[in-house]
Amino acid sequence: MLGPIAQAADDCPMGKKQRVAVFQAGSYGDFQKVFRQTALSLQRDGYINAKAPLNMNFEHDALGAYAALRKASVGGCIEFVADGLYDGKWNPALIDEKEQELRARIKTQGDIDMIWALGTVAGQRFADSSLKTNVLVMTATDPESAGIVGPGEFSTKPFVHAQKERDRYSSELRMFYQIFHFKRLGIIIDDEKDNQPGQAVPVIRDVARDLGFALNACEKDVITTDEEVAHAAFAQCCLELSQNSDAVYIPYGMGADLKHLYAQLKPLIDAKIPTFSQSGAIEVENGVLLSLADIELIESGRFEAKVVKEIVGGKKPEEISQYYFAPLNLALNLHTAKLIEWKPDFAVLIAVDRVYQNIASMQ
Repeated sequence: MLGPIAQAADDCPMGKKQRVAVFQAGSYGDFQKVFRQTALSLQRDGYINAKAPLNMNFEHDALGAYAALRKASVGGCIEFVADGLYDGKWNPALIDEKEQELRARIKTQGDIDMIWALGTVAGQRFADSSLKTNVLVMTATDPESAGIVGPGEFSTKPFVHAQKERDRYSSELRMFYQIFHFKRLGIIIDDEKDNQPGQAVPVIRDVARDLGFALNACEKDVITTDEEVAHAAFAQCCLELSQNSDAVYIPYGMGADLKHLYAQLKPLIDAKIPTFSQSGAIEVENGVLLSLADIELIESGRFEAKVVKEIVGGKKPEEISQYYFAPLNLALNLHTAKLIEWKPDFAVLIAVDRVYQNIASMQ
């Protein structure tokens, strides 16, 4: 049997090796997960050197992690370039600075063949095709409404590929509505407009208009590297929305403090208001009522790895399908259901994949 390095040599004909840089607006759990799963999948198939320090706990933006991966990847089919992690740390000025640094490097040094753009903001920054460099947009919440690519299975922009979970966020919102038939939906969103497409805010507004419910938007600084600010903003939104909402939808952000989430959610729980997490089961485990998500993004990473391999094999990003069908898991916290005095009917119970009997953040 061929080992990983031999396979990599066979699968990387002359000129097809990909030198990769990574761009993100800031650190986020889903970015780490999809990077990890993509890299692990590529390593298993021999495209990244076997000695690369990848495991189920790898976080590419942890101190020293990217540098170690870059060093070990040299000579493989996929090489991460030196000083190739461009992280905006959720600071608008720094995001601009890192974008310009990466653009200038591509134009002047020519040592980058592919950008892994993690998240919606990263995708927006590098979706113009002007660099003529392959761009893979990973974990963008809704690439179409964010203006990253146009509608359809294949990218409308040369060199750009964006993974699309078809109707994911509209479907979960419609499901939440079908269960509770709320008239006023509270949402906790960032006060920076550029961050809102990454929280599927355009999709949320479209669904609200379509189904005829009102939106109560609490806009505060919930996407920031300052955890204390984000946590305080999230808690304040929970308090405000408990006074004027029938249900609350919680998009991606940094405001939910998993260790103290029950305390943050308590105004909503006391008001008997159902909650739904866009992020997934980890927030349900700690007190949110429901979620629907691909928990570890394993299949998402495998999908991205397949795209990378097709590019290595000679395809252009715009020639590769963007449609990804996530194996979503419905999670329910029965303790939260009891506290808000909601008894899920049989149809909901049989659809649940993961049930939590307790609220972990109450411990």
